[in-house]
Amino acid sequence: MDFAYGARVVNMMIALIIALTFHEAAHALMARLQGDRTPQIDGRLTLNPVPHIDPVGTLIFPLIGAMLGGFIFGWAKPVSVDPRNFRDQKWGQVLVAASGPASNLLLSIVALIGMHFLSGAQDGSVTIGFYRLAEQLVWINAILAIFNMLPVYPLDGGTIVYELLSHDMRRKYEEYVIPYGGFVLLGLMLVGGLSWLGYVAGFWVLLARWMVGLVL
Repeated sequence: MDFAYGARVVNMMIALIIALTFHEAAHALMARLQGDRTPQIDGRLTLNPVPHIDPVGTLIFPLIGAMLGGFIFGWAKPVSVDPRNFRDQKWGQVLVAASGPASNLLLSIVALIGMHFLSGAQDGSVTIGFYRLAEQLVWINAILAIFNMLPVYPLDGGTIVYELLSHDMRRKYEEYVIPYGGFVLLGLMLVGGLSWLGYVAGFWVLLARWMVGLVL
């Protein structure tokens, strides 16, 4: 492995850990704002990545993917919440679920702003490392947000869909969708059914760049 490739792998891993940390911390923060202290008690209301790291999903699995030359994919420990504590029983769970992907889209915009100010970095300089990291943050956060909004349980999109269904439809969702959600996602990954995520992420990056350009 040459130095450039090794640096790219390191940047991808750092960007993924940052993205997953913000994602889970956003869930914890929104739950707290909704009146549930469970994530705070569990130590998840923090930007310290350690409490959020899943050894397999955050480190081993994505590192193998990066070493094999593919795009890294990973996950963190899910944040436990108690919806019975939510102030808004109708929309509380939807807000908690949506806060994770929303935080990643916001972080991708922040990273784009960072790239703007670091655009003059020269190869071999210290700042070029930060530029490359910001570049990875843009794409990894965009893809993570879009992936998590898929309407498949246990992703955030699946939770949102479930909460918006009528009582009768929820029962069908619990019976026919929830038990097989993990297998559906695995199957999609194995057959390349998620390759379109890169195109959607590309559209988001173009849109975000346009928004950043209007401000800066």
